[in-house]
Amino acid sequence: MLAVLLIDADRLSPADLLIDRLWQDPPASAKAQLHNLVSGLRRRFRAVDPALIETRSTGYTLRLGAHRLDLAEFRALAGQGRAAAGAGDHTAAAALLDRALALWRGPALADLDGPSVLEVREALHRERLAAAELKLDAALALGDHDTVLREVGPLVAAHPYAERLYRHQMLALAGVGRRAEALAVYRRAYRRLVDDVGVEPGPLLRATERFILRGRPVGQATAPPARPVPRQLPPAVELSGRGPLLDDVAGRLEGTGTAAPVVLLVGPGGVGKSALAVAVAHRLGPVYPGGQLYADLRGSHDVPADPLRVLERFLRALGVPGSDLPADPEERITLYRSHIAGGRTLVVLDDAADEAQVRPLLPGAGGVVVTSRRHLAALLNVARFVVPALPPGDAVQLLAAGAGAARVAADPVAAREIVRLCGGLPLAVCIVAARLAVRPDATLDELRRRLAAQRGRLDELAVGDLDVRASIALSYDALPAGARRLLLRLGLVAAGDWPAWVAHALLDAPAPLARTLLDRLAEVHLVEPLGRDTVGQARYRLHELVAEFARERHPADEAPAERDAALHRLLDGWLALAGAADELLGDATGDPGVSVAPAPQDGVEAVRAGALDWFETERAGLVAAVEQAGRAGLPDVAGGLALRMSAFLGNRCYADDWAHTLHTAISGVRSTGSARLLSRLLDGLFKAHLQRDEHARLPAVSAEQLAVAVALGDVPLQVLALRNAGLAAMRLGRFAEAFDHLERAVATARSQPAAAGLLGDSLDSLGFARWDAGDAATALPMLEEALAVDELPDRSLRTALRRYHYGLALTTVGRLDDAEHALTAALRTSVAVGDDLGTAYVEQALTDVAVRQGRLAEAARLLDRALAGHQKLDRPDGLAETLRAAGDLAAAEGRWADAVVALRHAVDIWQRIGAAVPTARGLARLERVSSASGDGAAAAGYRRQWRAVLAELQLDESALQLPAVEHSAVPT
Repeated sequence: MLAVLLIDADRLSPADLLIDRLWQDPPASAKAQLHNLVSGLRRRFRAVDPALIETRSTGYTLRLGAHRLDLAEFRALAGQGRAAAGAGDHTAAAALLDRALALWRGPALADLDGPSVLEVREALHRERLAAAELKLDAALALGDHDTVLREVGPLVAAHPYAERLYRHQMLALAGVGRRAEALAVYRRAYRRLVDDVGVEPGPLLRATERFILRGRPVGQATAPPARPVPRQLPPAVELSGRGPLLDDVAGRLEGTGTAAPVVLLVGPGGVGKSALAVAVAHRLGPVYPGGQLYADLRGSHDVPADPLRVLERFLRALGVPGSDLPADPEERITLYRSHIAGGRTLVVLDDAADEAQVRPLLPGAGGVVVTSRRHLAALLNVARFVVPALPPGDAVQLLAAGAGAARVAADPVAAREIVRLCGGLPLAVCIVAARLAVRPDATLDELRRRLAAQRGRLDELAVGDLDVRASIALSYDALPAGARRLLLRLGLVAAGDWPAWVAHALLDAPAPLARTLLDRLAEVHLVEPLGRDTVGQARYRLHELVAEFARERHPADEAPAERDAALHRLLDGWLALAGAADELLGDATGDPGVSVAPAPQDGVEAVRAGALDWFETERAGLVAAVEQAGRAGLPDVAGGLALRMSAFLGNRCYADDWAHTLHTAISGVRSTGSARLLSRLLDGLFKAHLQRDEHARLPAVSAEQLAVAVALGDVPLQVLALRNAGLAAMRLGRFAEAFDHLERAVATARSQPAAAGLLGDSLDSLGFARWDAGDAATALPMLEEALAVDELPDRSLRTALRRYHYGLALTTVGRLDDAEHALTAALRTSVAVGDDLGTAYVEQALTDVAVRQGRLAEAARLLDRALAGHQKLDRPDGLAETLRAAGDLAAAEGRWADAVVALRHAVDIWQRIGAAVPTARGLARLERVSSASGDGAAAAGYRRQWRAVLAELQLDESALQLPAVEHSAVPT
């Protein structure tokens, strides 16, 4: 088990993959045994590293952290070598790759056996070979032909079909003047490939032979090695009959001119455009050292992908932090093209809807592969390839692979007629093969006659006189009525994959019957089983073409009222389960006031197995459900779902999903929904903007929230709105206005006999604002009353937040032991409920306490954890606070230069997000550090800046909250 996790250290190991690797024939209890194995490993490593193994939504991740692993070191060194070569530093590349290869001491996993081990071993050996090839590339670039000749011989003997090795050998021989021997190597390679494999050498090796024949200098043939990051490509699949087309497409993309080649693969759905594009991209890895970017543009879906969101993912993959992503579309496009211009990167844009979706994603450098069902005629300077149907021989091979080779060989005439009637479309052939596989009594000739009788087509998927609709309809029409009804209703599901209870809800049928019908659909490959997720649910997906068939057929086969009722049951199920999970997490948003049916029982069991894991697993489906409820004219359901997801999305810093779901819900609720629900959604939106450091948007949201609450005459909602108005003013540095709103919130809450929770929250916010303005002494009694006024459970995040604020104030007034006690209690709660953001903030606050206590080693440990947390969550304000703490620690240790760097970075972040008070605090610290390091001119400049900020905010120097001198090495 440990070996299996180590192989994919720091990467997700899906539960299903782990089971396949551990058992050749998995027992029924494999899931439980896997859980026990992981638990056993955690117990054994608890004393060393309790966080070594992390549970994810669909599996586990072993986090190496500070631990060492030879495979990880090999991959790191190999990656550094690739980067060095990509930057043109071939000397460093050769040295790094030599160190990486020296870590190998024989075959990988030498003490383990079994089919899955063999597969992994072969994959690791491929990595070793890739590193060796990169080293040879570097040696060639350096002109070190003797090293290449010394090392390439054993490699060729071990890998006789690796064409790049023959190329290395040929170039090295030519480089030392032995051109005849170099050409002899090509002839040997040609004979080996043709005789053993039945293929001729590829374009690269052929080009090398031509290069040597023409007597060109060898140095011109060497190029920087491929740099495989980012590597976003899906796994390549075995192609049938696509060799010549694959060569033609790859040839168009292998050009080295200044213009970026763009290839468009056009054809009907199911013809294999995506598989061909991915295969080309994998093949061209060495040609594009900048890596490969991949995006499914969902052009054949009702809601295609937003190109700006795709750009966001691409920029993140290219190393741009989320905080640096421009909101302006043109700026985002420009930034993307600037990053791509730095190296040859291949971009794969799969299933494009139209030209407008593709244009922003064309980088101007590297290469691009686009697939679409449309010709995209308005895209100019594009090499278009129409992906044809499979030739008869290749289509028959595909049929034999699914239906059985002996069965097809027994009736070759019927087999060839079947694939002709399928138009050679891979999807149609696979569906026919699946039907034959599950009906061993059916003859190929019987199916041939049935196929020939079918008419009708999916307009964009026509091939000859047969299309995918006819093929899918064969399976659909053969189903019992219940299974047909389920397939049609599954077309309503917006999520990419879904748990089994979705079928129960759509049918309004008992779970056993729904499972039986799901199994029936899976037998004929109309539904694809995906195995079990981390909360034990069986998951499924509907192929996009089958889903399209279901959506097209549904209006004709089922009354609108029944279709609408099925959709309502599905959305009600999501809402009920999200509510149950929200309640289990603690600090639930409360009943949104929307009437829902009881939650599906098997879904409830999954929620109880782990509410946090359930939310992680279903996040995409829940977001899609909010969107679908909005489109279906169900604003209260959309609002209820958005509210129930709010705490989870906020705690896990899924800021984009959080804001998106709330905006989607609010747009519907404003016009036709409940005003009370609108007020609560606005409260959630306020928190989302607050977490995203979008301070300028806060006043408008709180103002609308207050207006709605006043119109309702609902005093508790007015208290919430007043509190938010105060926090908005505080974030903008308008403290007099903030105190006014927050004091009104406290006074109003005190007038409500049953409003202890509101009073506690309002007192906490008022105390926090007073502390932020520099009046910690006034803040303390307010924060103490906030903790005492209502008894929240220890696992409540509201309790953790109040303790955090209380700890900040205690730190400022110098009650450091009390501060440590309060913050440690807050940390326990944050860790227990999985609040990653709160955990990072509290660890940073504990760093401040440790610095002031003089426990600098402990402060450094806490700081490392806080910094890792904020970097992972990509929260600008939290990162800046942690950098400020790093500056305080560096100053306490007399490391003035390090302190300046950290503080300058923190100030830059705060100025970018408009956080005036923290900016002044950072500038004041920079003054201290500059003065201590003897840079009086810089210190004077910083002093002028922070004084100007405080003057504008009408605050005195107490707001700076500088560490006491006796706990710092910084002199006055």
